[in-house]
Amino acid sequence: MSLNVLLSSREGEAFFHLLDEVPGVTITVCTREDIPQFAPETDIFYGHPSAELLSIAPRLKWIQSSSAGVEFVASVPDLVASDVILTNTRGAHGPSIGEHTLALLLAMTRHIPESMEQQRRKHWERGTLYRTAREINGLTMGILGFGALGKGIASRAKAMEMELLAVDAQAIAGEPLLDEVWPVSRLEEMLSLSDVVVVSAPLTPGTANLLNADMIRAIKKDAYLIVVSRGGIVDEDAVVDALESGALAGAGIDVTAQEPLPKESRLWEAPRLILTPHLAGASAPKERRVVEIFKENLIRYQNGDPLLNVVDKSKGY
Repeated sequence: MSLNVLLSSREGEAFFHLLDEVPGVTITVCTREDIPQFAPETDIFYGHPSAELLSIAPRLKWIQSSSAGVEFVASVPDLVASDVILTNTRGAHGPSIGEHTLALLLAMTRHIPESMEQQRRKHWERGTLYRTAREINGLTMGILGFGALGKGIASRAKAMEMELLAVDAQAIAGEPLLDEVWPVSRLEEMLSLSDVVVVSAPLTPGTANLLNADMIRAIKKDAYLIVVSRGGIVDEDAVVDALESGALAGAGIDVTAQEPLPKESRLWEAPRLILTPHLAGASAPKERRVVEIFKENLIRYQNGDPLLNVVDKSKGY
């Protein structure tokens, strides 16, 4: 009997045709508004589920999230309590987010925003820019969250001859990129030792507002803060306070607690801050990898093999 697969996300849609190569499945693409029409016959759902979906899809056995982050589980308690399997696209975003992280860092250390502002004004002045430009070679990068995103960032930072530190909910020994991944209990220590702090952890109850004002004060005054995983982990007002007081050399923020970022947010006017609109994960190869992960999981599901990227729904990652 054919499995009914409902695709409600546009993530990877240019490569949905790859799913046609999987036998024994019937693929339906729909908008979120049309989900109720198809949900009762759906066996497998691709996208971000809602509580309504769980209530109207009695045949649902497995949800493939179209993103790596699955913070939506917090708003769908019926999913957590159910037998429905949840998988994500962990691993698809590492290369693009790794590159975006370095792009933000290099833009700050090489004074690219200031130079572009001078270009806009047709003004040529080296002065302070020349004397304060920095190399990232030899700097220490501290990474909060050493999953697929953190490793993608770390491998690229290592290639730039940076030193690496990392903390994660799962302390790991013997990582090839660094000697040891520290437990989160050592976060403040990592912050105090890092020249660059990168936030690449998922948003969970345990990471929400983890980088609060006290933690941000632990970061070196000449260090940079880069946030590329999810908003809500960093206290944005505390970041602005640190930038305005000179307690941070700069910040690059790709994700915010509220998106789109409200016009009244203080982030818009903060000094030495680069804002990008949740672009870190964007690339055509990433779009293909997302669908390839789903395709591989469809084949595994049919064969009764373990699925890739199964999420612990109670933990949210």
